[in-house]
Amino acid sequence: MAKRKGGTGFTGTLLLIVLAVLLYYFLTKESAKTPRTPPVSTEDTPPSEKRTKRRPQSSPRRKDTEPDQPITVTSYEYAFEKEKDFGLPSAVAKDCEIVRHLAYTLCYAEPYEQAAWVAYQLTATEVRGAAERENDFRPDPEVSSGSATPEDYRASGYDRGHLAPAADFKFSPEVMSESFFMSNMSPQAPDFNRHIWERLESRVREWVRRDKVFYVVTGPVLKKGLPTIGRRNKVAVPEQYYKIILHLKKPTPKAIAFLMPNEGSEKPLKSFVVSIDEVEQVTGFDFFPHLPDDLEAQLEGSAHTKAWFPR
Repeated sequence: MAKRKGGTGFTGTLLLIVLAVLLYYFLTKESAKTPRTPPVSTEDTPPSEKRTKRRPQSSPRRKDTEPDQPITVTSYEYAFEKEKDFGLPSAVAKDCEIVRHLAYTLCYAEPYEQAAWVAYQLTATEVRGAAERENDFRPDPEVSSGSATPEDYRASGYDRGHLAPAADFKFSPEVMSESFFMSNMSPQAPDFNRHIWERLESRVREWVRRDKVFYVVTGPVLKKGLPTIGRRNKVAVPEQYYKIILHLKKPTPKAIAFLMPNEGSEKPLKSFVVSIDEVEQVTGFDFFPHLPDDLEAQLEGSAHTKAWFPR
């Protein structure tokens, strides 16, 4: 009897051990099935996970302080210079296509096969560069309708006259090369292009070496009924050209405008000075529309020469 009783005690102990093992296994398995709830606080979140959190694509970060301009602006005298496309004329005609290049923007008027205006910022540093002319006249690939070509000017008696002069972009061979796009050319009489017009361009570069930064807008006066050159493209021959320079320097900003006939002249440059308002009347454009009204009236309402031609 004692032998049988001992066997029964061993069997009971073994049963208890088996039950305990099964219970532990069951509890462990159920715990694994239950997901762990993440903590509300992010204090224990690894730094790498915090950095990889991405902003929704529907609301990208905007750079409101960086203007979308055709030129590099290093500093501003006035807050309104930060306006988008400050320096570009407004009231653009429906048949005028905005084309942006590295250092200048133009408005290509397809019916006349040339730009109605070219606008850019000019700095003293840019005109002191060492880039050389390559004279690589060629069509502008950015004009959607196709620009004029060098062949349109061949044997016409007119020069391929720069609106934005190549010498204004001596800081970069690539930018200077872009100045030879035919969208930046206009038919100019040789005596005009090589003399009085070149004198004006050179004088502007002299001024900017002194004054450091200008906004420049240049273009032909386009109108219906102008004579044309070219067989493939009918390029209008303008009767007049304008150039406007704005210098925004506190406390004495200044501006000047020139309106010149497309012909040679021995007259002094000062004799071609007009008000910006007068250029607006003959072109239909509003120049520097982001200027405050009082400053616009001051700079554009009359012809100013004293600050530019002291004598």
